[in-house]
Amino acid sequence: MRNILIALVAAIALAGCQPKAETAAPARDAKAVMEEFWKNTEASRFGANGALLADDIVFIDPIWGRYEGKEAATKFLAQFEGAGDGCCTLDRLVTDGNVGWAFWTLHAPGDEQPWVGVYQVKDGKIVFYQDIHQRVYTTDEQAAHKAAFKKAQDAKKSAKTGE
Repeated sequence: MRNILIALVAAIALAGCQPKAETAAPARDAKAVMEEFWKNTEASRFGANGALLADDIVFIDPIWGRYEGKEAATKFLAQFEGAGDGCCTLDRLVTDGNVGWAFWTLHAPGDEQPWVGVYQVKDGKIVFYQDIHQRVYTTDEQAAHKAAFKKAQDAKKSAKTGE
């Protein structure tokens, strides 16, 4: 009887000393993820959005193209760092479960363009993103846009290096 009592006390003691199973924090929903994405975007912290992207994201932009994977999409976004606060502003955010739509405005000198970003979120990370404009850009317009951006980036680099 004494051995049974000792075994019972030992079992109770050991059970109380066992580490409790850790529970993972619940993944953020699409709305919370997209709100953070836009908080970064409006503050011109585009590269910070890389932390919100899934490893296997598919990111599509009608001007710049398609980027697959977190590294490629983060690099794409980070190139816009320093474009200026307020260059892109969120007008309205609509979510339903793990998908969402961000109605936003691109502000350029003398021009404001309405856009829609379509998102899919899984396990608290953006797995799909596509920007949609109300019209299709011609090849010449895409080239002009990219050339203007490159010229601005080159000027910014020259200003940093003092050349």
